Amino acid sequence: MRFAAIALVLVSLFAAVAQQKQKQKKPPDVEVLETKARREDARIALDGKVRVTGEKPLKGLVMVFDFRSPEKEVVTTQKTVIAEDTLETGREGVYHVEMADAARAVRYTVRAFDFHEKELRVSNTGPFPIE
Repeated sequence: MRFAAIALVLVSLFAAVAQQKQKQKKPPDVEVLETKARREDARIALDGKVRVTGEKPLKGLVMVFDFRSPEKEVVTTQKTVIAEDTLETGREGVYHVEMADAARAVRYTVRAFDFHEKELRVSNTGPFPIE
């Protein structure tokens, strides 16, 4: 009887902690709406669209692309500036960039930073194929 009471208290405690963690999870700051990469000559052309979805405005937006090998290891990392000014929630940004080709890269994932080099939470990070 005593063991059952202790077990019940522990289960209740773990459930409360799990519920607290779910409440603390913040929404993403940036959402990747579209992204596409294709090889052209000795370059990788990237096109895409992102939306600011965070609670606070962003002070600039830098997108970082991690190009990955078939073994899923990062071959190279390259970045582009989407906006230098402050971006309000709901605002969209587009990118059309050409980056140096990495021979073994077959996929890429996306990260984002503000101009103060603070890493932002991003939804829909990939991996995306390179066509």
